[in-house]
Amino acid sequence: MPKPFSCPQCGGHDYVVVLTGCKVTGATLEEAYTWDGINEEYVSSGSVVVDSDTFDSQGAQAVCSNCETDVTDAVSAYETTVAGEQADAAQA
Repeated sequence: MPKPFSCPQCGGHDYVVVLTGCKVTGATLEEAYTWDGINEEYVSSGSVVVDSDTFDSQGAQAVCSNCETDVTDAVSAYETTVAGEQADAAQA
């Protein structure tokens, strides 16, 4: 099992990928609402595409959830390393 991604700035492991220029056809969206007892109101998680017939994106950016640093290049390098390790393990 691969090690988790680590933000080069703060060492955090969680990140968000923001897609831009999206074209989605035949989508199913999900939006969760949670009750905030302190403020006595519902809070939305925002809409998430859970299924679609087609999905096209012009670009993407990865942002660290902890320090909000752009980690696009670091995530890309991490994914390339993990894919290489998985390929090596499959051949062994």
